Parts: sequence; structure tokens; C-alpha cells
Amino acid sequence: MSAEVDLRGSLDGCSDDLRPLAGTTVTDHLRELRIVKWWTRLIVYSGVTLLIPLDHFLSGLAWQQAFAVHVGGYVIATVAIEMAFGQVFKLQKRAVYPGVVSLQLGAMPTFDAACQGAVAVMDRLLRLRGSFLALQNDGGTLSLVALTSLSRVDADRYLRVGASCVQCVLSSKKVVALCSDSDLLAEAILTPRQQVVFVPVQSFQRVVGIVGLVADSSTSELRDSELLASLGCAIGVSLESLRQHDDLRMLAAIDDLTKVYNRRYFFDQMDREISSAARYSTPLSVLISDLDGLKNLNDSFGHDLGDEALRTLAQRLVRYSRASDIVARLGGDEFAVILPHTDSKSAADIARRLQVSVEKEALVTVPGRELRLGVSFGMATFPDDADDVGSLIRQADGRMYAAKAARRGGSRGRES
Repeated sequence: MSAEVDLRGSLDGCSDDLRPLAGTTVTDHLRELRIVKWWTRLIVYSGVTLLIPLDHFLSGLAWQQAFAVHVGGYVIATVAIEMAFGQVFKLQKRAVYPGVVSLQLGAMPTFDAACQGAVAVMDRLLRLRGSFLALQNDGGTLSLVALTSLSRVDADRYLRVGASCVQCVLSSKKVVALCSDSDLLAEAILTPRQQVVFVPVQSFQRVVGIVGLVADSSTSELRDSELLASLGCAIGVSLESLRQHDDLRMLAAIDDLTKVYNRRYFFDQMDREISSAARYSTPLSVLISDLDGLKNLNDSFGHDLGDEALRTLAQRLVRYSRASDIVARLGGDEFAVILPHTDSKSAADIARRLQVSVEKEALVTVPGRELRLGVSFGMATFPDDADDVGSLIRQADGRMYAAKAARRGGSRGRES
């Protein structure tokens, strides 16, 4: 799970389509029911009202008596309509809300966006004062990954004070309400007119986390455990599907040998970085590197040792580059490093630092020997050198070969 999940407590981290899609879908279904309820009231109340003069003339009841009798009719009709439509609304929400959640999360581009989208759509559907999502990591510990309308401090306090309820949710797979006891009131995180409910997030009968819901005590949806459980399942299945999709997408973007990004991902990312740099008028640089002497190493010691050298080189490029930089293998012994928000002077400094860091230690060892290989770098910067991906790569590639020639082959398998 990424550590960069958006915890800003808003809809900003979600798809732009979240507001209209969730609101329109739910409102359309419930509006139809409200119209039916309005017509039912009109017809029933009109019928009861018309019966007053009929009872007066046909049954001989005085006006006051007829009116008193039908007041009871109004009361009975009102109670019956409210109870019937209350149940209909409940069943409709159970039928519609999980589908809305699945539809929303299925439209999210990434797992992290879906985490924030889950709490955002729950907030909208259930009219909450706030909500948060905590997922279990590999060690079984819950980690807060998304929230809305709450601070992270408050969400952590709900998890801490409600720890026993959370454990009950994880073990029983049931919805559990947090009681408004003295500890909660003393910490001023829950008022007598508020309620907190913990909902299990399930994926294929396995609890993967919990959703905490904070609402006014008048919010009837939080008393419908069946509705909340189905929403938790919808979130769990959707997140699991997106997690698997992210894993597959990452596997498709990783070079099998070196475990850095591959050529396809590099060019896709370069397109995105150039678009961003052009939009915000920021510099972008790219480094192309080539390992000197790899062919001699393969010929002398075999391709297994050459592969080890490539893996070590990739590890050092990742280790000594910045967190925002992107390292990729373009093929063979050629690597690239994308340097966002970096001008030519800074890129040249980074290239020198990477070269020193790579060459200062042996890349591979054989019994009794340490083999050092040189690495040559070429650099190009957007928009100074070129304004498209292909031209930038050609510029950096040409400079890399020029540097390689200037080094006269560099250090080729020199013995330490």
C-alpha cells in the first residue's frame, strides 16, 4: 500500500465524476419513491376526507362525531404509510447503495484513489459527519489510509478508544456501534447526539479492514446493520480488485532482470512528465547511461556475472538518485533516469554524483578479484534541448556516446 494516500479529508483525491455520479444515481431512485409516497398520501388523505360527509349523511353521525372518527383514520393512515414506505426506502437503499459504491470505486484509476473515494461516497450516501478507512497490513495491524470531514488526530482517537469494538468487528465480521461511555465524552470526541459505527471491510469472506462512520444520532442508516455490512463488502471487493489490478500493472512495468521500470513504462512516463512540465513551465531532464565493458565481462566470465553487474548497477542508480527520480532499463546495458523539475545544471551535478557512486565500488566479484566497471552518462533537458520525447532521448543518447568515446572505453573490468 502506498504511503502517499491522500488524507486531506475531502473529495479532491477522487475522480472528478464522483459528485454527479453518486448523487444522480441515488437521487433518481429515491426521488421516484418519494413521488409515489406523495401520491399515496394525497389519495389516502383525500379518500379519508371525502368519507367525512358520507358518514355524516349516510350514517347519521354528527359533524363532530364524523370528524373525530376520521381523525383516527388520518392517524392510522399516516402511521401505515410511514411504516410501509420506511421499509420500502430501507430495502431500496440496501439494493442501490452497494451498487453505487462499486460503480464509484470501479471508476477510480488507482487503489489509493479508491481508498479516498470509498470514504467520500459513504459520506455522501449516509449523510455522515465524517468517516475513515483503516486497512490491515501484512502484520495484521490497522493503518489509517483515508478519511473525510475528520482530522487524522480524531480518526486515530476513535480507533484507540474503540479498540475493543474494532477487534470485535475483525473477529466477528459484524457491524459494531461504539457506546457513548464516559471515556468518549471525557475526551470530547463524541457527544450524546452523535454515534460512531465500525463496519467490516470484507473481500471474499476475509476482513481486510474497517470503515469508521461518525453521524448524528438521528441518522437512521447507521442503525441498519444489513445495509452497512453490504456497503463494507462492496468496498472490500472493489479495493481488492483494484489492488490486484495495480499489482498486475506494476508487474507489467517492471524489468524482470533488474526490477527497475522497463522501457515501455519509461516512455509512457516521459510523455506524462513532458505534458506536466509544459503545463506548469517547469524544467525536465533525462539521463541516459551505458555500462562500459559489459561485453568483455560477459565474454570473460559468462552472462550470469554480466546479469549480476546489471542488477547491481540498477540498485545503485535507485539508491543514489532522488526519491522523485525514475530509474528505468531501456534494454541491454542502457539505463535512463527521469529527473522531474530539474534544469541542465542540476542534472549535470546529479549525473556526476551517480557516476562517482556507481564506480567507487566493484560491481561484481569473482574469487580473489573485484571487478570495477565504468558508466557513461548523457543528458538532455526540456525545453532547452528539445520539446518532445524522441528528440530528448536522441540528444541524451548522443551525448552519452560522446562521453563514452571521450573516456576511451573507461575502465574495462579493471582489477581492484
